[in-house]
Amino acid sequence: MRIHLLSGIALLCTPGGAFAADAAAPYVASRDPATFDRALECLTQAIYFEARSQSDDGQRAVAQVVLNRVRHPSYPSSVCGVVYQGSERSTGCQFTFTCDGSMNAGIEPYAWDRAQRIATAALRGSVYRPVGLALNYHTTAIRPYWAPSLVPQLTLGAHIFYRRPGGGGTSDAFVQAPADYEPEAGFIPSEAAPRIERPRVERAVRVRYASAPRVEVPVLEIALVERPVRFRTLGPRQTAAAGGSRPRAQQAVSRSGPRVTIQGGVRITRGS
Repeated sequence: MRIHLLSGIALLCTPGGAFAADAAAPYVASRDPATFDRALECLTQAIYFEARSQSDDGQRAVAQVVLNRVRHPSYPSSVCGVVYQGSERSTGCQFTFTCDGSMNAGIEPYAWDRAQRIATAALRGSVYRPVGLALNYHTTAIRPYWAPSLVPQLTLGAHIFYRRPGGGGTSDAFVQAPADYEPEAGFIPSEAAPRIERPRVERAVRVRYASAPRVEVPVLEIALVERPVRFRTLGPRQTAAAGGSRPRAQQAVSRSGPRVTIQGGVRITRGS
């Protein structure tokens, strides 16, 4: 087996040199608007939750696998039936996002719109030929037990795609006609999960806050009786003409009047 790299896509080839699988025929969706809308909703969900972080080609490959399954007798004959197969059980769902709570998270509008655009093109007949008739895929981070029983078809981004071995992987096995109806399955993002809006950058607005109301704090009066403060004062300097003696200290003066101060909301009276 040889591997050909085309624009970052690994295509696996048979020893004879031909690609390991045929390309799928264009999908023919129902002409009933309500049925088409349900198919579009389910296919968009599969692309969004399975390959939201992948390139456009990576998302086209996932969409192609879903539509390939619709045509294979091993799977339901409707898009929603394929996407939600086994979702009624906690284990056994074909697409993990339908039974692990992923749909309870918010929807990023831009990523959803991109997935919906790719889903619309696939339902209207666009074929992603490199994925061939692959029916299975998994991320490169895991190695499921069923992988060795299938034939690798394509490695693209974070996914490895597989086809059935032998006659099960050729166009002769894809004989199931898509149903002309879609079961009521899936969810509407605007109703079942909050939409994650992009943050908006707005001009700064200066807000003028009103001054806080004054709060009257009760004053506790504490009288402190202290001894009178005594200090000395000096009289005017005597000149030499007055006798040349050194200045004489005046008689001590006593001041004992009360002094009032407020500290931390407490009025303190000092003195008698």
